[in-house]
Amino acid sequence: PNPAMASLKKAEEQIREGSLFTWLRDLVKCDTGAQVSSISATSAKLVGLYFSASWCPPCQLFIPILAQAYRQIRLEHGPQAIEIILVPLDTEEALWRVHMEKMPWLSVSLENREAVVRLFTHFQVSEAPRLVILDSIGTVVSENARGGEGFGFGCDPLTAYNKLLEDL
Repeated sequence: PNPAMASLKKAEEQIREGSLFTWLRDLVKCDTGAQVSSISATSAKLVGLYFSASWCPPCQLFIPILAQAYRQIRLEHGPQAIEIILVPLDTEEALWRVHMEKMPWLSVSLENREAVVRLFTHFQVSEAPRLVILDSIGTVVSENARGGEGFGFGCDPLTAYNKLLEDL
């Protein structure tokens, strides 16, 4: 094995372990509320934090578009190409569960309200929906990947994905 590559990989793992990802891994649950593999949740090439709420009409309109993009990217580039994690604004579990049923990705649990607030504050989220894209070590690639050259109405998801990769 190449010592330089092994060293780089170890450095990336150390950065990841000391970053937002270590904290985020402990918060992520699947839609059933069960704990998911902490590594698989944040080991994708790109990780999207999707700030959304069940009561938000623009969020409702964006979910099917983002879900289609998510499936298309993973079909074309594999499951490690992208992962999305819902950061919910909801406060009622029943509404959150109904909201999650529309999404093929993971969620921060409502039990972790303080963590959700910390994420909103950390990323300075002032409106929903918002999609923050991180790279594999937790660096922000796009502060808002919704619309424009990102994901949304009239946007090509594969073009958006490739553009985000260029920005790494």
